[in-house]
Amino acid sequence: MLRWGPRYVGVGLLSVATLMFQISYTRVLSVALWHHFVWMVVSIALLGYAASGTLLTVFPGFLVRDIDRMLAATSALFSASILLSYGALNRIPFDPARLSWDVLQLLYITVYYIILSIPFLLSGIAIALTIRKAGRRINRVYFSNLVGSALGSILVLPSFGFLTGPGVIVLSSIIAGASAVAFAMNLKGRVLRFVSAWTIALLLFLPLAGTYLPIRMSPYKSLMVALRYPDARLLGTEWNAFSRVDVVDSGFVRHAPGLSLSYEDPIPEQIGVIVDGDVINAITRYDGNPSSLAFTEALPTALPYRLHDDPEVLILGAGGGLEVLTALHHGSLSITAVEANPIVVRLVREDYGAFSGHIYQDERVRAIVSEGRSFVRGSQRVYDTIVLPMAHGASVASSGVYALSEDYLYTVDAFRELLGRLSEDGFLCVSTWLLPPPREDVRMVSLAAAALEDLDVINPSEHIAVIRSWGTITLLVGRSPLGGEEISAIRGFCGEMGFDIVYVPGVEASEVNVYNRFPEPIYYRLVQGMLHAEDREAFYRRYLYDISPTTDERPFFFHFFRWDRLLETYESLDRKWQPLIEGGYLVPLALVQALVLSVVLIMLPIRARGGRWVEGRWRSLSYFFCLGLGYMFVEMATVQRFILLLGHPSYSISVVIFSLLLASGIGSFISGRIEPGGPRHKIILLSIGLLTPLYGLASPLLSQLLGLPVAIRLLAAFLVVAPLGLLMGMPFPLGVGMLKGTREELIPWAWATNGCASVLGSILPTIVALSYGFSTVFLAAGVAYLAGLLIILQYDSNEMNALNA
Repeated sequence: MLRWGPRYVGVGLLSVATLMFQISYTRVLSVALWHHFVWMVVSIALLGYAASGTLLTVFPGFLVRDIDRMLAATSALFSASILLSYGALNRIPFDPARLSWDVLQLLYITVYYIILSIPFLLSGIAIALTIRKAGRRINRVYFSNLVGSALGSILVLPSFGFLTGPGVIVLSSIIAGASAVAFAMNLKGRVLRFVSAWTIALLLFLPLAGTYLPIRMSPYKSLMVALRYPDARLLGTEWNAFSRVDVVDSGFVRHAPGLSLSYEDPIPEQIGVIVDGDVINAITRYDGNPSSLAFTEALPTALPYRLHDDPEVLILGAGGGLEVLTALHHGSLSITAVEANPIVVRLVREDYGAFSGHIYQDERVRAIVSEGRSFVRGSQRVYDTIVLPMAHGASVASSGVYALSEDYLYTVDAFRELLGRLSEDGFLCVSTWLLPPPREDVRMVSLAAAALEDLDVINPSEHIAVIRSWGTITLLVGRSPLGGEEISAIRGFCGEMGFDIVYVPGVEASEVNVYNRFPEPIYYRLVQGMLHAEDREAFYRRYLYDISPTTDERPFFFHFFRWDRLLETYESLDRKWQPLIEGGYLVPLALVQALVLSVVLIMLPIRARGGRWVEGRWRSLSYFFCLGLGYMFVEMATVQRFILLLGHPSYSISVVIFSLLLASGIGSFISGRIEPGGPRHKIILLSIGLLTPLYGLASPLLSQLLGLPVAIRLLAAFLVVAPLGLLMGMPFPLGVGMLKGTREELIPWAWATNGCASVLGSILPTIVALSYGFSTVFLAAGVAYLAGLLIILQYDSNEMNALNA
């Protein structure tokens, strides 16, 4: 008699490998390309998982073969396909930067889809086969699938630190090989020996992965540009859970954003620190001689030091330490430098400590590894100056890479909190790149105005000053209204350094657009109009781009394109479509592709097996479609919402998916005691449908936990997610249970339908959240589960009796 124990283990290991492969490949491709294109490629490739169900429906002969031999074979092929797909994609010259002039790139991205979908297809076949053959054991098989996926999501992140990206991909291949070994335990003989030898060979290769499986990076990314400079050297590369950090010595590195054109002396030597191949920062040589830091006086971020003597300074995003040097040079006696990336802090403090002048060991400097928002909530100190330096490189900003990314440091809620941490005569200083047409640069002003109004400031325009250099724009927000002396100091600073005033209280049109001239004073007019508009919301609606203030409910600071102004935006960009794709319209493009492919995968069995075979089956398929859509809506919204609580997208993805899938696995196991289609089945669907909207309303309360230790926040995240996850793990195995005995041939098709809905459910929430916020996503998830309940309620008593006979 065949043993199910090895099958449960095999499904669990296969699920671990699949999740690890998905997350690791997303990280690797983010380094090789740009993450917004990677998101689309991986989303579409995941349809390979759904295609496995379609394949088994169209070719049911697979289901009558030797199940253990099929499981061992598909798992071994999945293991091999992980490495083969990585090698193949690493050699295909797909580069999003070349889409504007190279039509072959469209062919290459299609090949990307196909090759990357193959591993997911093979993994999906193995799991779908097991589910199809599970019978009454469906709850245990689904438990193994979900718990394995949960473990994969939590194990993958620490693995990057000691294995690097390519190493984690090899590790996922090893675990897939181990799943083939587990499935082969019921076979013994040559199959078991072969898959065991394959897995051992991979294990021996693991230490060499970084050397023999390098990442092919786009030649247009900053790291590759820097390394093409004469005598450039790559000094080191490190990975952690959320980044790859490269250290380079190159003439390309000259990090002094907005440095005055009137400053003619050379700046000190700098070592480049490049994150994910494109975000540039630098460690500046400092020998202790104050004169070597004279260049910091010519930076736009030197402005607040002209207005306050010996300020207590907080820097959020200290990076390589440029703003720390600026504060030290201007006489600050207390500097708190907060940086989220521990690798960067260690490089400045240890590896390049002597080069940097040991600034992070200076008695005036306190260097802290933390996410900015969490640190501010946990700190009770008051500061005279809070600095938000450049958050990203100019090339990254111009490409719109962050259009789909959440940034909880650039919301009204965050600005309100930062202003609340200022002394009465303190200033918040925020800088970004100057990238016409005005978008993120003026959205900073809308954030400041909204935050001041939340603090009961009657006239925000009296608290705000904006200046610009040749390439940057700097916002200064006072806790108190700007006085005459401060306004005079700002004017004097701009005149001395050749910076342009965009706005100060009482500014005249003749004072603006003087040094770094535009054909028209567009920034002055826009900021002046915004701050003095009688109806600021109407002002935002009239503008071509979305510059309205972002909130924790909709934290997409870098998303400016508006769905209803597509044609006008296209015309304003001289009929260039690339900025549209880079800036946010990639989401509907991905949705259209996923929708077309999903229709094909769901409808293909009708074409293959005839229309009569389908009669009466749409109701069952609709049930599984609703489950896939609702589950992913909850997962995506929770991941995005919990970034604020946990401090980084990678941590949120790992913790939320682990908590949700682990709890769902337990729920699946418990569902074996529940009658499919029975009263408790209906109560579970009703409970999920009613609870999910409440989660959307209640999850903002988690921001109150921001100042607590990380361990407590992690525990809180698990405790919040787990109860809903427990319930959400039950409807799928109960639905499969309803098909057992009467419509078993539908199970692979139901798997395909659920998979297609899951892919659509990973894209749609982004569109909904961009326009309406996360609470609406949770509401939509509840509607999906209630729709599943309505489908179950349509079954009459005779059908229920037949299903449970």
